Amino acid sequence: MLKRFMHILGLLVLLAVCSPAMMGSALSEDWSSYQPAHALGSGESDWWSTYPAQHADSGKAVTHPDVVLDALKEKPLVILVHSSTCKSCAEQIANLKEPLATYGNDVEYMDVLGESGGDLQKALDLLDAYDPQGLGQGYVPTTIFVTLIKGSDGKVQVAWHSQIDAMGKGQIEDYIKDAVYYHKQNAADWN
Repeated sequence: MLKRFMHILGLLVLLAVCSPAMMGSALSEDWSSYQPAHALGSGESDWWSTYPAQHADSGKAVTHPDVVLDALKEKPLVILVHSSTCKSCAEQIANLKEPLATYGNDVEYMDVLGESGGDLQKALDLLDAYDPQGLGQGYVPTTIFVTLIKGSDGKVQVAWHSQIDAMGKGQIEDYIKDAVYYHKQNAADWN
């Protein structure tokens, strides 16, 4: 009896100390009743398939970098373009940790250091494609979420959302969950 009690106690301790990262996508497997927080559109918090309303090239098509299109074949993406010296960047890195630990098996994460010594050209290419305002300033941190969504014509297309500056954990989690949900729904129908 004592041996069985110790075994059960050991299992309970193991469950209590397992982090969401260790659990992977176990927290996110049932998507049947999930309702996305954001839909495809052109508003400030929507998923965009063209440049959004606040962008200088509003309504025009986006040229997605090959690294993004290749990754989308497997999973949606979360990309953080940042520098090593900005306070908001450090805050955004910290805010991303918990949502990525929870959903990390379901998304591809790209950490792009946008400074010399990092991957400056990749950062500039990503910021050029996914700057939410189209100002060409290359502000960091910029967090980019990319997934696959059905458009109004029923065809699956690349959709993205990006935001400059640090975001709250809940907001990050909403975009990650949406990205995973939409990708799971649409990846099989994407050419």
